[in-house]
Amino acid sequence: MIFTIPNLINSLAGVLKAQYPDYPVYTGPNQQGTNYPCFFIFLMPSTTTDEVDSRWYRDLGIDIVFVQQRNVVNGNAQLQEVQEYLDENLALFDYSDGAGTVPLHTYEREASTEDQELHYKFHIRQRVYIPRTPNPMRVLEENNVNIE
Repeated sequence: MIFTIPNLINSLAGVLKAQYPDYPVYTGPNQQGTNYPCFFIFLMPSTTTDEVDSRWYRDLGIDIVFVQQRNVVNGNAQLQEVQEYLDENLALFDYSDGAGTVPLHTYEREASTEDQELHYKFHIRQRVYIPRTPNPMRVLEENNVNIE
């Protein structure tokens, strides 16, 4: 299983499209041509920590934003419906890399409404392995061993 940000965004878009197939999902700010209602998927501040044996611990912040036309009838009810769906379906969701599917947990989920837009924020924490070609000289240098 290969864990990448593009695969993660595609997997999240799949969760959104399962319930809302007619709503576009954008992965970046749209200047023109935005069709409402829609979703945006943004990366928030994230951290990567180096671990042993070419492993990394990634803590990725995600913000899913649901946007609808301003001042629509029952707009608040639509925000609540979307939040309820995200609460039920993003605690554990299927991540796919094209070759297989595994369930991923989300952490620190929170929802807020700003300017009639729903912001659903959460973190995904995953350990990843990045195979590297061994470099014996680097190991010697890290251990303060000199060759004379």
